[in-house]
Amino acid sequence: MHPVFIFVSFFFFAIANNMLGPLATNIMAGTGLSLSQSGSLVSFMQIGSFGAILVSLFVMKHLRQITLTRMGYGLLAFALLAISLTSGSFLLFVLYMVIGFSAFLIDSGSNAVLASDYYEKRTLYIPLLHFCYSAGAIVTGFVILPFKGALWRLAYGTVGTLVAIVVILAYMEKRYRDKGTRNQGKADVVPPDVQVGPILPMVKDKAFVMYTLVIMLYMGSQIICATWIPVYVETELLQGPAMTALSLTVFWIGIAISRLLMGPIMQKGANPFALSITGMILAAASLLALPFTTNTIVVLVLVALCGFFAGATIPMYIVVTASWYPKNTAFISLSYILGGTIGRMIFPLLVTRIAEARSLGYALMSSSLMLFLAAVLLVLIQRITKERKV
Repeated sequence: MHPVFIFVSFFFFAIANNMLGPLATNIMAGTGLSLSQSGSLVSFMQIGSFGAILVSLFVMKHLRQITLTRMGYGLLAFALLAISLTSGSFLLFVLYMVIGFSAFLIDSGSNAVLASDYYEKRTLYIPLLHFCYSAGAIVTGFVILPFKGALWRLAYGTVGTLVAIVVILAYMEKRYRDKGTRNQGKADVVPPDVQVGPILPMVKDKAFVMYTLVIMLYMGSQIICATWIPVYVETELLQGPAMTALSLTVFWIGIAISRLLMGPIMQKGANPFALSITGMILAAASLLALPFTTNTIVVLVLVALCGFFAGATIPMYIVVTASWYPKNTAFISLSYILGGTIGRMIFPLLVTRIAEARSLGYALMSSSLMLFLAAVLLVLIQRITKERKV
């Protein structure tokens, strides 16, 4: 699969992964789901991802990563198209599990393909892949604007069709390239000595386990913000579709800028833990202040700051832990996805329970505690690993 198609596919994957927030009120109106039930869609999605993780442990040794990636996109396109053609809520939950299953295959497979098949360019391609995800998430709120209201299912069908078209074009391009000389333009092969290392020391490493818990807390907070901030802006601030879409966009713009700046800052010798701890505290403070204002502009600024200050958490995790275990990048990727899956599975449902008991603004404020707790864990990790070089 050519890198261009991997990047473009990941862009549409990001849109599919972030549609629930801007469409949540329409889904509730169209299916009769309550706020907590619609929040359960996120949890079902993560159950699907967790199932994919378990399945991958048995099939990963028998299938190439590019094959798993294609399977993921095929399942994603099927689920999105099926949502557009079905009715009721039961199948919606089932299909969101399929989306979650496909999400793991796409996320882990795309990163692995770029890190192995294009080994010499991995430092360029992998950050670009994550930027494509951020770009897709940024435009999601505006892409679905024509489908707000009764047409919300058509939004899923449209994105599913685009995903299917990109995958078909990628397959056709590969068939065309295969007609030429197989050895010409072949991707670099990963040297054997950097592919595999012992996993048991990582599992026993308190710092590594705690850092993965940080990812769990951060990803839980991220999915809460991406899903419920648009709902908060629409239902409690009483804003229209354009402002609702903008609330999601500024969140992802903050994340994208943070990830773009991380590389140059790290190259200048910045302390990754100092950056992460400070960022988590400031992101938590921004989210904590959110319910105390009804000024929409201030809310958008706070949302953008929340995204920016904590936005580099995942790349920072990979950079730091890879310096500890340079031969275990595959297990590091699996760990961050597993931690993120658990976080996205548990915390959104808890937040909707709080929202129904109090208010959505109060629930968002409560979720800032997750970021404060992540900052505390980072302080402990820094103390444990002060002798390690990053």
